[in-house]
Parts: sequence; C-alpha cells; structure tokens
Amino acid sequence: MVTVEKIKRGNKTYFYVSKNFRMGNNKWKRIRKYFGNKEPTKEQIRKTAEQIELEAKKLGLAKESHEFKYITDDEVEVLEDIKQSYNDWWKRLPDESKQKYSEDFLVRFTYNSNAIEGNTLSLRDTHLILQENIIPSDATTYEYNEVVNSRKCMNFIKKYRGDLNKTFILKVHGLLTVNTAVRIVGKYRDHDVIIGGSEHRPPSYKEVPELMRQFFVWYNNNKDRMHPLELACLVHTKFARIHPFSDGNGRTSRVLTNFVLHKHDYPMFIVENKDRSSYYNTLEKSDKGDDRSFVKFIFDNIVGQLRRKTGK
Repeated sequence: MVTVEKIKRGNKTYFYVSKNFRMGNNKWKRIRKYFGNKEPTKEQIRKTAEQIELEAKKLGLAKESHEFKYITDDEVEVLEDIKQSYNDWWKRLPDESKQKYSEDFLVRFTYNSNAIEGNTLSLRDTHLILQENIIPSDATTYEYNEVVNSRKCMNFIKKYRGDLNKTFILKVHGLLTVNTAVRIVGKYRDHDVIIGGSEHRPPSYKEVPELMRQFFVWYNNNKDRMHPLELACLVHTKFARIHPFSDGNGRTSRVLTNFVLHKHDYPMFIVENKDRSSYYNTLEKSDKGDDRSFVKFIFDNIVGQLRRKTGK
C-alpha cells in the first residue's frame, strides 16, 4: 500500500509517494517518489505505485507474505508506514517541541493508566503534579504517589538498556507502587487473588515463580521471531494472566508493553480510560485463547494515536 507523505520545510509543504518493502524479519526498505509542493492526484498516485512496484522487482524486493500469527500483511505494512512517518515527523521537531510532546505523553499516559485502575485524579490534576509541581487540594497521598511514581518508572525504562527479565519486572513494579496502598512492593504475591468483574481466576501464588520462569523462557524464545507489536501485546496478556503481584499488575503490564515497543524503536502508546471497557473485553477474549482481538485493539490504538500526531 502506497502512502502520500507531507513534509514541511519552513513555510512550504512537499509531497512524496512511498511504499515500504519487507526485506526480512523486521527489516524494511522504503521506495519514495518526490512530487514537489503540489499534492499528487489519484491518477498520479496510481501510476507512481506501478512505477514503485517495477522498481522493487528490479531490486529484488517483491512482496513476500510474512509468517506472523496475530497481525496481517496489511497491518504490518500500515504500522511500518506510520512508524516511519512518525519518526520523520519527530526528527524534524525542534528540541523544545520534542520536550513538550514528551511531557504531554507522560501526563496522558499516567492519567489514563492510573484512571483505569481507579485513581480519581483528573488529567488536569496529573498535569499540575508532573509539570508544575503543584499538589491539588483533593489529592490523597496514595494517588499523588501513583502519579510521581509513573514519571520515575517511565524515565527508568527509557534509560534501561537491558532486556525483559525478573529483576527488571520487579524493579518496574517497585517503582510504580512504592508509597501507595500496595502492600507487597517489588515482590511476587504471597497470597491468592481474584480480578474483580473478570471470569479469569489467576493461578495460586504458589505457582507464580514457576509460571514467571516459563514466561521469561517464552519471551526469550520468541523475541526475535514475532513482530514487535505481537510480542508487546502477548507480553501484556501473558503477564496479566499470571497476575504475579498482589496489586499493580495492570499498570505494570502497560509499562511492559511500551517497553517492548520502545526497545524495537516503535513509539509508545496510551490505552485511554474511555476505552477501558473495550480494553478489558479484549483481555477477557485473550484469557479464552483469542489473542488476535487484543493485538487488533492495540494496533488500532497505536495507528490512531500516531496518525493524529503526524496528520497521516
């Protein structure tokens, strides 16, 4: 699928028609055609698409079907297009704009992730705490700490250069839950739990260490085989299914999903509180063996959020 790119330089906008071709596992090559400052017509796009296909064949880049299980060929191509558009857009931003976008993402991610778990602070309250160091009058100590903990945790995963392992996950959970209502911080649970409103019953706490060991084995066996989006989503669903902590599993799983995406140079994303019902419904389907529904839910969210930023 070809895309029309709009690139701004100064006060002018320039147009390109481009398409990505898969060269191997998570390796891509983009063929791009320049159209100057006039947006191409549908007929020009069609003819350019044919030219790009011919050029790709000469270069030995004929489209091959991938072997991913939970994401389609078209979705892989769309995701790669929007990812590259995002990265191109990000590179062109001045440093001060990058800082503002990063701060805004942190506020929105923190607000939504905490709100999904019942934190009553508003988006504005979250902004005041994170960006202006102001404590809202109605903020409880626990809710305030959940906000500042999110900043510490996101800063940690951006700087972390290791991989997913037990030490890392315990660190993430500890950063997110310290000085909150969570009783066991940075350690696996020592009791059985239930998930309110869910048919899924997490395994006994006695099984958690072995199940998490198997989780890490699964991850290491699949991290170079699966598409990064599939990997990130299944990290979320498998982790949530085990529910290794007494509390804070949801917040931890969303951070882990973003960590995997970030590690593979994909932009981080937000599960918005307004989509909480759909989010939980697809997690329920995953618990029953339908991981495709959750991957599609996250795919739609990522593409929608990136398109709103880049205008693609």
